[in-house]
Amino acid sequence: MAKEQGFWYRLASGFVIGLGMVIPGVSGGVLAMVLGLYESIVAAIANPFAEWRKNLKLLVPLGIGAAVCLLFLARVLEYLFAQHPLPTLYFFFGLVIASIPSMVKLANDKGFRLSFLVSFALGVLLLLGVTSLPRVLGEATTLTTGVLGSALKGGLLAVGLVIPGLSASFLLIAFGVYEELLRALVQLDLTVLVPVGLGFVPTIVLVSKVVHWLFKWKHGHVSYGILGLMIGSLWVAFPGWPRTGLEWLLCVGLFGAGIWIASLFLQKK
Repeated sequence: MAKEQGFWYRLASGFVIGLGMVIPGVSGGVLAMVLGLYESIVAAIANPFAEWRKNLKLLVPLGIGAAVCLLFLARVLEYLFAQHPLPTLYFFFGLVIASIPSMVKLANDKGFRLSFLVSFALGVLLLLGVTSLPRVLGEATTLTTGVLGSALKGGLLAVGLVIPGLSASFLLIAFGVYEELLRALVQLDLTVLVPVGLGFVPTIVLVSKVVHWLFKWKHGHVSYGILGLMIGSLWVAFPGWPRTGLEWLLCVGLFGAGIWIASLFLQKK
């Protein structure tokens, strides 16, 4: 489908897919599916030198659009997390939870097997295990600091962006590094952004190759594993309960708004 669309469509699509990089709860992979570009993007990234001219025509405008989206929304989100962190997170939780039924439907597209639940459990345990590593190894570990730590964050961003149903930015929240990267983006801090990019590029190529193969091999098991990652990220990123009556009102209202907005979008899908 991508080859039937022009430059401006791809540029606008890049902006939309960029939402999955910066807005917690929004899956860049799902947005690419809605736009009819997911398979073309994954194939182009997995094999960048096969038909490289065609791949450049697809990926360059997408990349420009995504970059504009990041720069446009980063300051808004930084303000919301600084001034209203709890209600903002509840809104994003609504977005994530509303997407779960569509992911279950997608996972069961070719029928359901009990063995899918094993993949689901492994996904939950994997997310919980990996996010606990900084606490187990200590905050000074290279998993969270230094150049290697930034590269690992870039890799995490790539994983969340490529895998449909996962929210890259919500994974960053689960790992406790979202606001740090958002601040670096707003300030254009190249000491953070360059190492993040060095981790992002090879990881997105590798993950695209793996996802392209896995979905062909074990669609149902992979989909339930992704569901497990989603549920695990909700558990890890849960910010706690509101403390005042006004905060309860804001959080519940925004949670419901997140579910409603995501449901409208998924109905169109």
